[in-house]
Amino acid sequence: MQKIFMTAALICAVIFLSSAKTLAAEFELVSYSAQVKLQWLATTGMPEAKKILAEFGTANIYGKKNLKDYDRLEKLNGIYQELCYASTAQYVASKNYKSIIDIGGGYTPRAVVMVNDGRKYLGAELNAVAISAMQIMPKFIKPEFQQNLFYDEVLVEDRFAMNEAVGKVGRPVCIIEDGLMIYLTKERADKMFTIIHDVLKQNGGCYITSDFVTEKMFKDLAVAIYGENSAQKLFDETAKMYENLFGEPLHLNTFKSEIEVINFLKAKGLNVRQVPLIEDPSQLYSLKKLNTYQASQLKKICAKNYLWVITAES
Repeated sequence: MQKIFMTAALICAVIFLSSAKTLAAEFELVSYSAQVKLQWLATTGMPEAKKILAEFGTANIYGKKNLKDYDRLEKLNGIYQELCYASTAQYVASKNYKSIIDIGGGYTPRAVVMVNDGRKYLGAELNAVAISAMQIMPKFIKPEFQQNLFYDEVLVEDRFAMNEAVGKVGRPVCIIEDGLMIYLTKERADKMFTIIHDVLKQNGGCYITSDFVTEKMFKDLAVAIYGENSAQKLFDETAKMYENLFGEPLHLNTFKSEIEVINFLKAKGLNVRQVPLIEDPSQLYSLKKLNTYQASQLKKICAKNYLWVITAES
């Protein structure tokens, strides 16, 4: 009997250790990516980003010692991340959405700002990051709004999990996504938008992202700040950084053109409106770090129709 017990205990220990290693690997992979985005955002001077980053108590994941062109990449990626952040935050506020699902948002300050503004917010993440976020993010939420913050394990290809997420925050729902599409094959995107259609059809609301113009938007910024000759190089270096972080190539050419994306979404029963990225860029922290010419160019980029608002056909 003792031998049987010891064997069973050994099997349980092996299973536990294996699960722990998988969880650790999952956390490291996704959390590092989320922290890098937060790191870039903090460089703009955004107070919420700096406070959240400080909670990790670790040195920046990327710095001068592991990125040769660090100074330019830091500035450029910081501005890019702020544009992604500000575009979705302003849109939600302008339409007064009260129910938010943020896909793969990680430790984004969106969670803090939106919840403290009286909105319900659910961060749809892998399990390890969801657990970590629920330990960190509530520290920045006002007591009266603590019950409005959720982080759950939600895969966008999981219909049941997506419907459960909507059940927690309510309807109509605004689904935010930035930075996910470059990691998805067309097959995964196909599954994802089939479910997105059903969720929006049933609950109303929209799906907002600038991911379908990632390369165009990033290169526009590079040209505005460092000139046309630097744009491709800086984009390639940033893409390589994320590939190294994830240990696999990005899916930058899943769709060949914006028309192909629109037709793909239309075939899923989804409508697309392309609207100005940021209606009011005056509050961007990045503007303070630019000269007059660079700031004027950044404002022009904000006026471009780079934010995609996707809804289900009525």
